[in-house]
Amino acid sequence: MTAAAEQRPTLAGFFRPYVGNLVALMALTVVLSVLAMLPPLLVREVIDGVVTEGRHDLLTALTVAMIAVHVATAACQYVQTRGIAYLGQRFVFDIRVTLFNHLLGLSLRFFGKNSAGKLVNRLMGDSGTVQQVITGQTITLVSDLACASFAICATFLLNWRMALLLLLAVAGFVINYRLTIRRITRATRGYSTAMDRLSGGIQNRLLASVAVKSFGTEGREQETFQAASLSSLALSTEAAVASTRFSMNSHLLQQVGRSVLYFAGCAFVLRDEMTYGDVVAFTSYAFQLLGPAVRFTEVVRMVQDVRIAVERLFELFRQRPEITPRPGAVRPPRFAGDVSFQAVVFEYEPGTPVIRNFSLDVRRGQRVALIGPTGCGKSTLLNLLMRFYDVGDGAIRIDGHDVRALELDALRRQFGIVLQEPLLFDVSVAENIRYGRADATRAEIEAAAKAAEIHDFISRLPQGYDTVLGSEGVDMSVGQRQRITIARAIAADPAILIMDEATSALDSESEAAIQRAMERMLKGRTSFIVAHRLSTIRGADIIVLLEHGQIREMGRHDELMALPNGGYRELYEKFMGKGVIGGEA
Repeated sequence: MTAAAEQRPTLAGFFRPYVGNLVALMALTVVLSVLAMLPPLLVREVIDGVVTEGRHDLLTALTVAMIAVHVATAACQYVQTRGIAYLGQRFVFDIRVTLFNHLLGLSLRFFGKNSAGKLVNRLMGDSGTVQQVITGQTITLVSDLACASFAICATFLLNWRMALLLLLAVAGFVINYRLTIRRITRATRGYSTAMDRLSGGIQNRLLASVAVKSFGTEGREQETFQAASLSSLALSTEAAVASTRFSMNSHLLQQVGRSVLYFAGCAFVLRDEMTYGDVVAFTSYAFQLLGPAVRFTEVVRMVQDVRIAVERLFELFRQRPEITPRPGAVRPPRFAGDVSFQAVVFEYEPGTPVIRNFSLDVRRGQRVALIGPTGCGKSTLLNLLMRFYDVGDGAIRIDGHDVRALELDALRRQFGIVLQEPLLFDVSVAENIRYGRADATRAEIEAAAKAAEIHDFISRLPQGYDTVLGSEGVDMSVGQRQRITIARAIAADPAILIMDEATSALDSESEAAIQRAMERMLKGRTSFIVAHRLSTIRGADIIVLLEHGQIREMGRHDELMALPNGGYRELYEKFMGKGVIGGEA
């Protein structure tokens, strides 16, 4: 892996491309701050100069100046709003794209430990929360700081004793913040974690809707969802209550501070230590200091949400792929298909081997059927072959190349996979078939569909091959969906084919069609088939009966049937009337 690939993203790194834009927005904010300072001074001149001293000639100029300030403020605010909207959207776009690409590069073990619902919640929800870093509220903080600094200086020039009262009110905001922020943070972090669990649970249960309906457990699932929702609701309520209390205390401090300053100013007027214009200007500047303090209370919750969202996003960024290209990795030509497992040992958890000293030599073009009880290691062997995991000991070689010494994309693109559960995307039928080979022509797509015996069905769809699956009321059986995935594998023209229980959930008619399609696809290709259909198993060149990650028996159908008291023979005779090895393959 290159140094650039190893470099982890940082929040500063996402900000860096937009530093110039942010500086421009902040400069515009400073301009708005200066404009906000002018109205109190203009009002003071109207009161003390025009009204009190009778300088009526100033009224027109002051009126024009006030209107000009308001027009300039509106124009600057429009430009600022457009800029903030653009930066916020681009910022979250960059985070989402970078994180999505990072997740695609992580290994299967990571996805086995993290539900899709949890990852989607972080990818979409937390990145959206981080977008709040670039909003009018946060940019306004710069303006607030500028206004506050100017206001403090102006109030001390007007009356230092009242300025000290103003600073005392500001100290009250600081104390309120320190007393409340920890509770808000704790509740917000707990709520985010609860939403991860809730999202993962929803995803799992919706995907398992057939099982839910089959066992009639809708009521139980409703209770489970309600309990999880109530848990997240309690945490959300705790954070909202703490935030509301914080905000209410801040508003109370603001109102009390305003009252005290106003009446104190009146007292100074009565003692001839301030003019009425001075009091109006002072209270205006005081409000420009107390106002940001109140807005700060509204930003506090957002800041905590963003901080926690950033922690959760960069927790994902810190995850490193378990399987990475090795230095000097080779990009091989198209595989001929000679595969060799050499004393392979593998364990998911240390001390618990799943594959034990597995050795098998497969010549190009041979068909290998892997059978055995659930958990015996059939799918694990195929995952090791495609290097979704690395062997713990031993080696797997294709055409003499150790798979660990090959470039990952060059290795995996030479495999075609048909899984038990047909996976189709919400794009057109043509795009689904073309998925494994982006440059496939329409003629090649249709040829693949004909080979998979699904062309006639596709032709009857509303838009034919351009029909978008998941829309337009398209309803397909499992067999039809599976044939589209087989067409996808045929169009990819793989050197080695893997079929993992591809016909396990089909009716006899669909199975017959898929078997014919499989025969066309398997011809001349090395293939590995996790199978439980006896018709599929019988035609294999090598049948491997696995038990506890080891080969118990291996050979052709007639060879294994000739073994007295053989395990394969026992399974075959037990299930040959059913046509499948029920529950044990």
